[in-house]
Amino acid sequence: MGSSSTKLAPLRTVTEVDVEKFMGTWYVVGVIPTYFEKGAHNPVEKYTFDKDKKVIAVDFRFNAGKLDGKEKSIPQTLYTDGYPKCSGHMKASPMWPIKLPYELMELSEDYANCMVGYPSRAYLWIMSRSKKMDANVYDGYVKIAAEQDYDVSKIVVPPHSE
Repeated sequence: MGSSSTKLAPLRTVTEVDVEKFMGTWYVVGVIPTYFEKGAHNPVEKYTFDKDKKVIAVDFRFNAGKLDGKEKSIPQTLYTDGYPKCSGHMKASPMWPIKLPYELMELSEDYANCMVGYPSRAYLWIMSRSKKMDANVYDGYVKIAAEQDYDVSKIVVPPHSE
């Protein structure tokens, strides 16, 4: 592992997303964090579709280091390949001109839970519409991540205020 000759298979993603149903609040309940998210408490993402620009505005907020820590905000833009339906292959932009893969690996039928991956397996986000995800659903997502070559021992469960 770690050899430059090791090639990971592409992540399996959902085939179709109803963009409007995907909008709203998502609580991060499990994460292999980026540098900027390490130590995040109360991480939440709010998705809003911008019909003029045909992109999804993402308002990502969290408290740094503790439940009542300083609130941080990392605005982002998600680019889809269609509207009102799109595939699970999107691009996330924390700032122009950077566009990073946003691979929607899992999305429950009721749009209550989802899992987003990154091709190198360096990052992962397990998200829910509520601060707590059903343990069976969460464990199922972790199992799927492991099956797709993630080191699931790196997943952190960020704390959320009650």
